[in-house]
Amino acid sequence: MIYKEIQDLLNDLNSFAKQIASVRLSNLSFDVYEFRDEYVMQVDLIFAEKSQFDNIQEAFSAIFKKELFDGEEWDINDEPNPSDEQWLTALEDGWINDYYPQKYVCIELVNKDEFICRFKNELAYLNVTESIVKELLTRLNHIETIQIKKGYTYDYIFGQSESHYFLFEWGIYD
Repeated sequence: MIYKEIQDLLNDLNSFAKQIASVRLSNLSFDVYEFRDEYVMQVDLIFAEKSQFDNIQEAFSAIFKKELFDGEEWDINDEPNPSDEQWLTALEDGWINDYYPQKYVCIELVNKDEFICRFKNELAYLNVTESIVKELLTRLNHIETIQIKKGYTYDYIFGQSESHYFLFEWGIYD
């Protein structure tokens, strides 16, 4: 079950760091979308085809690493060696906590129909064209979703469909 697999990763930062380090971003492909309004609301999406991964923990680790490299503007051609102890320590003691502060981690199941409704509403609010929304929805068949982080001004939802793993991040950023 998606809930337990991700909870296990976040409960064992050493294993999570090793899983992240072993991912080679240069061997994977992701579709990344960023939609924002003229003010401060933003929706970020990352999709990765399931066929690239052996299991959900590997996919979650890869999506996290993609988000980390994009967010920190690091070059994927400079990925540290998976056995680099400094890199593993930096992940375990720093980067994971920076992106998943314990006080905001809130793993709970999300109703799939409510998620799809929200997905459509948030993208409509951001004036994303109907054709793009329809194209994105084709990747969200038979989904299972969990909330990973929850805050007053952001949500972080991870899920899987028949064909993809995905991350939906909504927030108010200044």
